[in-house]
Amino acid sequence: MNTNFQKRVLFIGMPDMALVCLSRLFSMGFNIVGVVPPHKSEGTYELMCSFAESLKLPLIKYNQRMDEIDFLHAIRQLNADIAVVCSYNKKFPPELLRTTKDGFVNCHPSLLPEYRGANPYSNVLINDEKETGITLHFMDENFDTGNIIAQKKVAIEKKETMGTLFNRMNYMCAELLCEFLAQYENNSNIISLPQPQGEFKKAPAIDSKNYKNYVDWSKDAAYIERFVRALNPFITAMTSFRGVFVKIYTAEAVDKKVKEEPGTICRIKDDIGIATGHGILYIKSLQFGSYLISDAKSFIEKFRPRIGEKFGA
Repeated sequence: MNTNFQKRVLFIGMPDMALVCLSRLFSMGFNIVGVVPPHKSEGTYELMCSFAESLKLPLIKYNQRMDEIDFLHAIRQLNADIAVVCSYNKKFPPELLRTTKDGFVNCHPSLLPEYRGANPYSNVLINDEKETGITLHFMDENFDTGNIIAQKKVAIEKKETMGTLFNRMNYMCAELLCEFLAQYENNSNIISLPQPQGEFKKAPAIDSKNYKNYVDWSKDAAYIERFVRALNPFITAMTSFRGVFVKIYTAEAVDKKVKEEPGTICRIKDDIGIATGHGILYIKSLQFGSYLISDAKSFIEKFRPRIGEKFGA
């Protein structure tokens, strides 16, 4: 591998962020001396391994835990100056964090200390934030609490979805990481600042466990519209209709008083208007069980929903 840099970099990550960042670091000529893929039980394991192998980069794997003696020994043998982490779902043991000369740097997709956790993308959209960003920080024994090295802000677009924000942030992360490593090449004295103490907004995972991705029709229409965008396309906002699950992909909120109970169909034209705790949510595109993925108009033509029927019942 032709390298433009001398500092030895260990790379740890999970797709998609890891693929984007590793590709950029490799193309820029950074000296990647090893890649740690996700655990073999993860669905992205083979993809990450195949990509690293296509770049002829050595893979370092562990069997069950990241504190295994053989795994730690293999990492130490790389003699890495620094490690960079781009999306990972396991807490790193202290023994691992001591295996490089200058520590482990994580790329977190929020402006820490706000939105620590697994899913900043969805949570900033649900909470109607106007901006978010990338934080590079040293890793410690807790999630997302280490000293901050650098941050980069980005405005959240009006109709941003989880997917569009996720993609933009991945490329932002790659850019910021390249800037940091280029500076580190010439100066190993990394300046960092402790994170402020206190209570901050969190970014918990959102999934089907305990129905966390299900629409609460008692919420305002504007909130539900953000919720739909915040889960599109990777998680998807869920509800039900006629006993069949429904995935909502796109919707529009209208601030209009309604008398119907939340979840009740109150308007039908080319889309489906559903009463909420405040306002109407117009479903624009959806999936009805395994029968149909379509715009609302095709759904209306096929299944003939009626005024007064309920979603989420």
